[in-house]
Amino acid sequence: MRDDSMTLPNGRTLAYTDVGAPGGAPVLYFHGAPTSRLDLVPWDNELARMGLRVFSPDRPGYGRSTPLPGRRLEDWPADVAALADRLGLERFAVVGYSSGGPYAVACATMLPGRVAAAGVVAGVTDMTWAPAWEGVEKREAELMRVGDERAAVAWCEERYGPDGARFSGGGEWADADLALMGDPEMAASMTETVGESFRQGVGGYAQDITVQARPWAFDPGRIRVPVVALHGEADTVIPTVHSRHTADLVPGAKIDLRPVDGHLSILARVPRLALDLVA
Repeated sequence: MRDDSMTLPNGRTLAYTDVGAPGGAPVLYFHGAPTSRLDLVPWDNELARMGLRVFSPDRPGYGRSTPLPGRRLEDWPADVAALADRLGLERFAVVGYSSGGPYAVACATMLPGRVAAAGVVAGVTDMTWAPAWEGVEKREAELMRVGDERAAVAWCEERYGPDGARFSGGGEWADADLALMGDPEMAASMTETVGESFRQGVGGYAQDITVQARPWAFDPGRIRVPVVALHGEADTVIPTVHSRHTADLVPGAKIDLRPVDGHLSILARVPRLALDLVA
């Protein structure tokens, strides 16, 4: 794993990891909430064996990326394009996990000449679709309903502490998730990526979930590249209807439902999904 950063055109820092095979087929991965650029570190060797090179940037306010007050979901593709320019990538696939899912859809919509394919893994859909609220993990839904960035930070500080130290996944987990976290190395990696997300405090997470609740200001119906929505049917955090709805919004999108997987265990399927996307 290689850890790096760049300076964006507006002076902000964008931190990212580089995992897999140097010279491999390029994929940009967008982390969940609250996780970070470190999500895929446990699969570094597997990605390398598959001939994939995955770059994973921290969104603003997470990890080592500079905060961007008032940011919008549709601001992200410009950061991604700047990163791709730095890396010399003309075309690439994108994969977004959980809260990172909408960012993959945004990039596939707004960077049509550069994004070759997109994967949405246990991804959140457009929350203006009323059924999307049914079954979402209780605390995440409550935070989304706060609606204001500053108030959301106060909400998080009260519950998790200013540094996020009191954050825990909470709720019930699928058996597959519990099995994944029963592996000491995987548990340590998950603890690390969540901890890194709070490097600058809870602000990045509070903002991310606030942005997540807003309408998508882009039209996924414009996407003309392959899109796969991958979701575990045992997911207790984000219901499968989210992936079904996202797939309905994108012409020709495929949905891949895995009966046993939960919200965490589905991460282990990202390498294979990425390989299929670049193929």
